[in-house]
Amino acid sequence: SAAVVFGVKYHLYTIAMWAAIGALYAVSVAALHGLAIRNQLRPNPNSMVIQLLPAILLVAVLGMIFSLGVTVYGLAKAISLKETLDVSSHYILSVWGFLCLKWSYYLFRQSRHYTTSYHPDSEDAAPFVVQEVLPEQEEEEIR
Repeated sequence: SAAVVFGVKYHLYTIAMWAAIGALYAVSVAALHGLAIRNQLRPNPNSMVIQLLPAILLVAVLGMIFSLGVTVYGLAKAISLKETLDVSSHYILSVWGFLCLKWSYYLFRQSRHYTTSYHPDSEDAAPFVVQEVLPEQEEEEIR
């Protein structure tokens, strides 16, 4: 909604773009976390989400790099122009850059955690093997 407001009402398309990017990162974090909470990552180690976790990790790192650049650029530009805090200020751009930095960092942390926890090729991966108990073994364990 912030992207629509900055784009339609104020015609600040750069800020609207960064608001939309921040929203996409936030939705990605929520979706990935929701899949993990519903335990939909663990049952199928070959699922598409598990296979895409390294790509999600790369997108998060690129987001952190670009967002940090936008934050620093916005602050430097606002300070050099001695701008006041208003809607069209570069300070607003740096705030949206920081918000994108925050959400891309959270996406990085979560995708890194889930990559090491659920990805079958990971060294620290949790085991996916379900041990089958045969009826004879069950009887011996009971005795």
